[in-house]
Amino acid sequence: MKTPASLFLVVILTLLLSACGESDLTREARPATLGGSAWRVVSVNGRPPIAGSEPTAVFAATEVKGSAGCNSYGGEYAYDPSTGAIAFRDLAMTAMACAEAARNDFEGNFTIAINKATSASIDPEGRLVLSGPGGEIVLAVDGVPS
Repeated sequence: MKTPASLFLVVILTLLLSACGESDLTREARPATLGGSAWRVVSVNGRPPIAGSEPTAVFAATEVKGSAGCNSYGGEYAYDPSTGAIAFRDLAMTAMACAEAARNDFEGNFTIAINKATSASIDPEGRLVLSGPGGEIVLAVDGVPS
């Protein structure tokens, strides 16, 4: 049986959390900035990349570059840390012919997902999650950008 003091504390905490609307425990974490960070893809739409051909993303202040798994890409991005909104623009890619169908397929899914990404967040494991109508890309920190 709860004491009157513990019931009072539960009521106060419940009221405080509901008054805040979205608590810090339920709010999605957002990176303060992406500039100066480097990432490697862990999955695209729940599928892991082909071993040895993991796509990467290296962010500067307003530019992104990396490997899509076979081809290199680069372009511009805009990120708003207050909302988590992200938009990639003018992404260009080399046109190397990659012999492996699975590698080409994964690169195609990555390319669609990054071009259509509208949101950036950090998951509980500290991974960057880019999501939008093209799907979801999960990336892990990949050392210091060069």
